Amino acid sequence: MQGMVQCRLVRLTLVAAGLLALGACGGRSRPAPVVEGSGSSTAPATNAVYERALNHWIDHPEEDLVADWGVPERAQRLTDGGQALEYRRLGSAGQMLCTTLFTSDIYGMVRTWTYRGIDCRAPRLGDYGHSG
Repeated sequence: MQGMVQCRLVRLTLVAAGLLALGACGGRSRPAPVVEGSGSSTAPATNAVYERALNHWIDHPEEDLVADWGVPERAQRLTDGGQALEYRRLGSAGQMLCTTLFTSDIYGMVRTWTYRGIDCRAPRLGDYGHSG
């Protein structure tokens, strides 16, 4: 049973990494430090403010996440029946400021998150999916 859970987590991590790599293809006008993080109900947080906001969603329904963050830029059904939800935050010139990816299980409960960006923060109305 534990081996199955570990295998499933590895598959979800690979899918999340692939989606983030695709989302990171936008250009930037200047180099900026990129902050990355990932988490689940067992992983410690390192970027306290944003990761606390992300950790809030672990073990909560993805419907609640969508109600709070809005419709994701991309959603992908996973082979295990779960889903990957990708949120992007763009700057005024269209540059990628942050990409955050949540994965849920077959029951629609958020299980993991990962992010990459130069300006990641908990969303405010209009932050994700729009220039701002």
